[in-house]
This record gives sequence, structure tokens and C-alpha cells, in this order.
Amino acid sequence: RTTDRFAATGAGKVLAWCPTCTIQIGENVLPGRKNTPDAPAYDLEAFVVYLASQLDRLRPLMCHPVNKRVGLHEHPGVSGVCESAIRILQAIPGLQYVELAQPQVGYMCNTLQPLPAFKREVHRGILEAAADAGVDALAGVYHACHRELCTHENDWPFEVVNFLELIGEAMGIRREDSFKRLKKMQDADAILADVMDLVEKHGLALEEVRAVIEKDLLGEQPLPLRSARVDRDAASAPG
Repeated sequence: RTTDRFAATGAGKVLAWCPTCTIQIGENVLPGRKNTPDAPAYDLEAFVVYLASQLDRLRPLMCHPVNKRVGLHEHPGVSGVCESAIRILQAIPGLQYVELAQPQVGYMCNTLQPLPAFKREVHRGILEAAADAGVDALAGVYHACHRELCTHENDWPFEVVNFLELIGEAMGIRREDSFKRLKKMQDADAILADVMDLVEKHGLALEEVRAVIEKDLLGEQPLPLRSARVDRDAASAPG
């Protein structure tokens, strides 16, 4: 149904942000329907790849220098995405792109879920590489990676951002990353107090909101924070 609805628009190209969608539709569904009477007649392209193809139009809009050393958290699963993100970052005035030594695995961090120990090592490695390179920002491409890495800003001497934030900054556009701000609190009570206006506005049940905060916001932390380990060790030490 999804592919049929895209086809009904008459567009010759459909852009996908999520790598799962890119792979499921572009590598499975569309090829599986090829040479059938109702085969959709459009191409699927990753948004980041498309954005890089429009760099000549984008470049004049990025007129504000972003004076930062930036490393990229990469996943090679969708062809051309990493290379496209790097091309765009290198076009931002003032920005110095720094190549980070890191394993090239999967198409998004959550694809490593079946290998939790390996995933923790991947995250530890990219954070250490970014620190060793002296970057001001570690930029990711995908939302799933950002959810798992952004809290490490509490422990390391650089910010964790989505690379689109740097494009926006170069265009003079800034928007607060509310998710990161809340998750960095690392305190369910503090987060609940911060969002209480939204809880009341939408008539949400407090116990359900707290469950989401504890399980889905704070619970999604594959590599434990170093500061959290220090706090636990201090709490368990004899007084």
C-alpha cells in the first residue's frame, strides 16, 4: 500500500530519511514487484544523498561560519550516505571535518541490538576517537544513533549533534534539541517536572508518562555514562 500511494503521486523519485525504509522498500519491495503489471514506476533515494546532489543550491544558503572541528558517526549500510554527509559538512564555511578511525558496521546503531557488548565497544570507540581528535562536535546522521549517543555529552569534551543541526547553524537556523536536553538530566523526576505542562495539556496519565521516561528515554543507554558509574561507586563506598 505504501509503494502504491507513492506511485499514485506521479513522482519519479521518492526520498527516504530512515535507512530501514530505504532498505525495506528500495532493496526488497520495489525489486520484488519489478516486471509485474502493477510495478511502481519511481526511484527511491536516501534523503542525504539527494541533499548532497543539490549542494550547488544549498551552498549559497550556508553563509554563516560554523567554526568547529567536526567528526562524523558513520554507518555504511545505505550506499552513499556517509560520503554525502561528509561532502555537505566540508561545504559549510568555517567547519573543519575530521576523519575518525572507527569500525564501519550496520546501517544504524539499533541494528547492533543483538550484539550488546559489541555495540558498547563501538560506542566507546567512537567517543574515544572523537576525544582523541579534539573535535568540538560529534555529528550523527540517524535519529536512532542520536538517541543512544547524545547523553554522552555529559561525560566528554564535545557536543553530540545531528549533522543537520550544523547545516541549520550555517543557514542561521537554530532549534533546541529538547530530547537531548531532557535525557541529559538523567533524573525521571526532573524530566517529569519539566514536561508537566504537556502532560496536563494532553491529559496524560502520570504513571504512563513516568514509564515512558524510565524505559524509553533513560532506559535506552547501551553504553553506561561514566558519570553514572562514578555516582554509583560513590554511593556504594563505605562512609
